[in-house]
Amino acid sequence: MKLIDLSVKDFLNIVDSKSPAPGGGSVSALVSALGCTLGRMVGHLTFDKVKYKELPEVEKTIFKSAFEEINDYRNILEDLIDRDTAVYNLVMAAYKLPKESDEEKASRKINIEKNLKLAIEAPLEICKISERTLKALKVILKYGNKNAITDLGVSALLLYSGIEGGILNVKVNLKSLDDERFKMETINQLNEILLGSKELKEDILNIVNSSL
Repeated sequence: MKLIDLSVKDFLNIVDSKSPAPGGGSVSALVSALGCTLGRMVGHLTFDKVKYKELPEVEKTIFKSAFEEINDYRNILEDLIDRDTAVYNLVMAAYKLPKESDEEKASRKINIEKNLKLAIEAPLEICKISERTLKALKVILKYGNKNAITDLGVSALLLYSGIEGGILNVKVNLKSLDDERFKMETINQLNEILLGSKELKEDILNIVNSSL
């Protein structure tokens, strides 16, 4: 059974166990997926409101587009909950490969490097998708139901937490890589994502807090 198909309680219990996976990466994907659902909830609570119905059609289209975009991101993040655990298991399997002969050592090293890069791709994707969701969330915040504005604040916090969690999981795998160019390129991506997402999160929270 996929992790995404577990009950909330069963998921909590499997994380609260001796098993190292699912761990921080899968949990980060789940946290960001929850951020998506809260953003979408505010969208659902907006469509029937008089203020929304009075908006120009072009602004309604912008809102609906952001609403659907967040659903696409939610689906990707749901997939990443399981993908992160799957690639972690591949890394662990690579470390257990035999290393008696020179050939075995060389093959093991290649497999470790290859699977570490896969293990970096998953949390990096969590970061990228979460940042894109924060951008779409600003559209929901602009036009959305103001009675649910604090839910958008919580959404932003969850998405940013998913990004920071994803970054930690990228970094822990990067340190074991030999490919220095790949490491540098990935660190540059992380820095850009962190800077951009922090600004988005703070913009949203400032608006939310100023309304309270």
